[in-house]
Amino acid sequence: MDRLTSLKKFYLKSAFTLAEVLITLGIIGVVAAMTIPTLISNTNGNKYRVQLKKTISTLIQAGRLNQAKYDWTFSDISEQCSGSDFMKHTSDNKLSICAILNSNLSGIQGVYRNQELTQKFKYNMKTYTKKFTGGSGQFTIYHLNDGTMIGVRSISTAGGCELPVGMRLGAALEDETLWWCTGYIDVNGLSLPNEETKCSKGTHSRDIDVECVVNSRDIKDIYPIVFYNDTVSPATNAGRYVLNTAK
Repeated sequence: MDRLTSLKKFYLKSAFTLAEVLITLGIIGVVAAMTIPTLISNTNGNKYRVQLKKTISTLIQAGRLNQAKYDWTFSDISEQCSGSDFMKHTSDNKLSICAILNSNLSGIQGVYRNQELTQKFKYNMKTYTKKFTGGSGQFTIYHLNDGTMIGVRSISTAGGCELPVGMRLGAALEDETLWWCTGYIDVNGLSLPNEETKCSKGTHSRDIDVECVVNSRDIKDIYPIVFYNDTVSPATNAGRYVLNTAK
């Protein structure tokens, strides 16, 4: 009997009090509140990074497929997408960037003008159109089946998108030689945050050779791009960093 009583006292002394349990739960809650947002940001950042690489690869393939099938590419563009018939442009009847995308880009879910997209879906690109390009212009926006959106200037590329011989891409972007050949990728489409990715360390620049580091938590969903010659590239140093660090 004495032994049973001693065991009961031992277990009662070993148990946690209600106050101790509440304090422990409170600590766990604080730690979770501090770490979970970071984990989510890092996860989203990695997802955006991979999608950027995939989409740029898709655009490059579309341009090179056009060259193989129709013998012309971004440097040969001489017509705009600004007309009402831009969805009917094909590479055998028009020399426009819309013709390349219409003829060679698979999985197109919808095509919009930026005003239409804003009105219909309340889509708002933060930063990109106002600060990076010096004006919104009018974009033709392709919405792909995987949710990605690709915007190109509706009045762009009428004079061809060719990087001058001997000129760095960064210099051509900085002095706006290829300004009309720029567009953007929104890797998760209509979903937020709809913000341009900026440098975490370094100066955000159109000169892609300017030093820049982007931490995973600072990776957003919008990336300016440039079409030129037979390829597509990020049009900012932040975008270039994110692409170069994609696995």
